Amino acid sequence: MSFHQRQYDTTNNSFTYKTDGVPLEQVELYKDLRVLFDPFLLFEQHISKIVNKSYSMLGLIQRNFRKLSRECFVVLYKILVRPHLEYANTVWALRKMCDTEKIEKVKMKTTEIN
Repeated sequence: MSFHQRQYDTTNNSFTYKTDGVPLEQVELYKDLRVLFDPFLLFEQHISKIVNKSYSMLGLIQRNFRKLSRECFVVLYKILVRPHLEYANTVWALRKMCDTEKIEKVKMKTTEIN
């Protein structure tokens, strides 16, 4: 039977969590199912990562497919870019305006390309 314990540490004003007397490791960033979780669930680093990946995919489309019809571009966008922007978005749902603007800039860049 496991025993969970929470103990307050006065030296650094935080809690130490223990299971069966063994302190649990405290991490600043945790990746699960390709989503980056930070201690405050702000998802800033995750959003930055997916925005950068989306820009990379748009650049790949631009470099490798010079003359595309609108229909072909839309298909490539839906296959290569949109999944990065939408994957697990119910977990990391946008809460801050600056994060929303980052996602919107990717979409604006997409409309400039084609």
